[in-house]
Amino acid sequence: MSKEKDILVTIGDYIGKKAKAKFKSNVEFANVCDVNESTIRRILRGEQNISIKVLKRICEALEIKMSDLLKEVGN
Repeated sequence: MSKEKDILVTIGDYIGKKAKAKFKSNVEFANVCDVNESTIRRILRGEQNISIKVLKRICEALEIKMSDLLKEVGN
């Protein structure tokens, strides 16, 4: 697996754990983020490169700072 793919998987795993604790479903999470549910599924599987705009909406929905997410997955 390439390093680029590794980071997407790591981000997806982190977001998935946070979202699972806060939302009943991926559909609910996607609606709060104002992102298509299929996009959320790809992000959680590490298959979607996330734009800064979408990452910001995801962080807002999860009530976490983007800088904290990046620190957590950057290690």
